[in-house]
Amino acid sequence: MRTLTYDKRIRYQRMDNFGASACWWLDPAYERATPEDMAQVAAYLFDREKGAGLSCIRFNLGGGSTVYDKPGNFIANWMMRSGCFKMTEDGDYNWDEHAGQQYLLREAKRMGVERAIAFVNSPPAWMTRNGHCRSDGDDTSTTNLAPGREADFAKFLVDVLAHFQEIGLPFDYISPINEPAVTWNDPKQEGCRYSNEDMVPVILALAKALQDSPVTAKILVAECNTLVHMIDEDLAAPLYEEYWRKGRMVNDRDTDKPGYQYGAKYNEVIRDLLSRQEIRQAIAPIAAGHSYGTDTPGRIKKTRDALMATMGRHPGLEYWMTELCVLGPYGPKRDLTMAAGEYVAKAIHGDLVYGNASAWQWWLALSGGDYKDALVYLDMDEENYTPGVHPTKILWAMGHYARFLRPGAQRVEMTGGDVEEGLLASGWLSAEGKPVAVLLNTSDEDQTVKLEGMPAGAYTLWRTDDTVSLASQGTVTLEEGLVIPAHSFTTLVGC
Repeated sequence: MRTLTYDKRIRYQRMDNFGASACWWLDPAYERATPEDMAQVAAYLFDREKGAGLSCIRFNLGGGSTVYDKPGNFIANWMMRSGCFKMTEDGDYNWDEHAGQQYLLREAKRMGVERAIAFVNSPPAWMTRNGHCRSDGDDTSTTNLAPGREADFAKFLVDVLAHFQEIGLPFDYISPINEPAVTWNDPKQEGCRYSNEDMVPVILALAKALQDSPVTAKILVAECNTLVHMIDEDLAAPLYEEYWRKGRMVNDRDTDKPGYQYGAKYNEVIRDLLSRQEIRQAIAPIAAGHSYGTDTPGRIKKTRDALMATMGRHPGLEYWMTELCVLGPYGPKRDLTMAAGEYVAKAIHGDLVYGNASAWQWWLALSGGDYKDALVYLDMDEENYTPGVHPTKILWAMGHYARFLRPGAQRVEMTGGDVEEGLLASGWLSAEGKPVAVLLNTSDEDQTVKLEGMPAGAYTLWRTDDTVSLASQGTVTLEEGLVIPAHSFTTLVGC
């Protein structure tokens, strides 16, 4: 029997949200799926009794690649192109655009979702250097945003935010820059690189535009594509050797010094950008990053330790993990099973326990593709749709946290887990002050645990395994040992 010790006197981060992005698939799905299927998608994501109970929705403000990037397949994949609320510089706003995302935003708000984030992959195409929503392969400029367009970009964003606030669907945050260190030269999806210095005028222009408007949204930056780009260079040096020299980060493959390209700097974002006084005053006190390349065993703790050391040098920021899906050799092929759920559960645990993340957000809420990038799937391609909605065990892995740890929940000390033996344990106080434990058994054997320090009394027990998904198992008391079955997720919540 393994002893797990819960100590609410030792407290860590307060959670703000668990969320997912409505990018890409929601708009075409809304055009084709039945109302019943769309309602089921929303329920799986946000319902607090029947679904995962996510507390955040991310809304993509597209750059217009559905029009600007069709010629010559500049963005080859049909579903990775996006519309735009303002397709031309002189045209009017079309508030019917992104209808699927708007539907999901309304449903999320109706179900009490606490956070909404608007994010941008590329500025509108008519604001970019090349008139497209990604860079040309031979382009050597540090950013695709056209020179002098920062104020125009800010006005576009504030106009959109003001509209949604006026119709009762306000955004809490606006993220104007996504994965700035990626080159975005490939014909894959919308994207715009920004060096550290390129980001400064964008953020300051947006801050001024927000200040001059009634919009209440705060600025969220910088959504680095990997945590390593946020870490101080001396702390990241071992990680550079392990990740970059193996060619794992596309943006650094062709450079002699990781984090530098096009004659500019794209790393040490916390030190060089988020610690600048004028930027700190302009943004929410959050360092937002993506866990790509650092979500595999052996990298999870090492990278978060270096991130926490960096943030300790530059205090005053929370860490938010704002995007992840499964990439690399394990990424292809849709997987609804516990195998994919366990892979992601380990990454969630790592960000929360080793990285003190105050938010954890998955990439796609919905997909029709054959890749491990979504929480819920439909059967859909460019021309066909087959009714039916398919939830994943990744969804329920998130639900074991999200449904019970609403904004304001706080992590507390929980010792005794053993990652090597497949038992990952974290302790919490819910937003209502109830004791909560999340126990992940990713091993091949049942594990019996004795929970010490948790208040006496009854606990509701929720479980996910191969046969059930976030299902109530009634109430238990903790005087005796508790069996955590092999390959299962368990959440205990004080009654």
